[in-house]
Amino acid sequence: MQCIYCGIAEATTRDHVPPKSLFPKPRPSDLITVPCCEDCRHGQSLDDEYFTRMVAMRRDVGGHPAASQVLKSVHRSFAKPNKWRFNQALLESVSEIEVLTPAGLYLGQATTCRVSLDRLCRVIKRTTLGLYFAEFGVRLPDNHGCKVYALDGFDRTDPGLTARLKRVIGYASQGKLRVFGDEVFMCFAREVRDATVWIHLVYGRVGFLAITRPLDA
Repeated sequence: MQCIYCGIAEATTRDHVPPKSLFPKPRPSDLITVPCCEDCRHGQSLDDEYFTRMVAMRRDVGGHPAASQVLKSVHRSFAKPNKWRFNQALLESVSEIEVLTPAGLYLGQATTCRVSLDRLCRVIKRTTLGLYFAEFGVRLPDNHGCKVYALDGFDRTDPGLTARLKRVIGYASQGKLRVFGDEVFMCFAREVRDATVWIHLVYGRVGFLAITRPLDA
């Protein structure tokens, strides 16, 4: 069998979708694995680690019990010598920002860090391809593509595009719901003609929209 990601190499191993690092131990028994090649699985491990760290460190997921447990392991990993490159990059991305209420009242300063949305979206794209395989029993056709949007970034996009994406989100949210673990990862999926629309929600707060469709559409 071919790797469901590259479609070229033989699938000699299996990959967890969504990434198992999002789930504290003991991990749930219903996690999905999909066939892939060793190169694809190994090449994505650093992105998975980055994704888990960045999401678990968000203030707005602190109330989720699984995120709190994962965050503890993230903090412990900072002391590991082999993580010095990541830790250095994280420190270099830290900055101070002003915190304002919705009405514009100044609340003070807060610490934040720059996040690579491209890396986050790569993980969600792979997860979508894996869930597509799990749902339909075939890999996404070569003449189809998968586009991922981070929902937090809508206010920084073109207003017209934002309005269209919000309509797509409303449509997808009425689709089939799948829940992994204690609502650690949730996804809504809906098929329309030769396309699929997915909403992925991590720790009940961090959302992404994914769309698969023909490349010439």
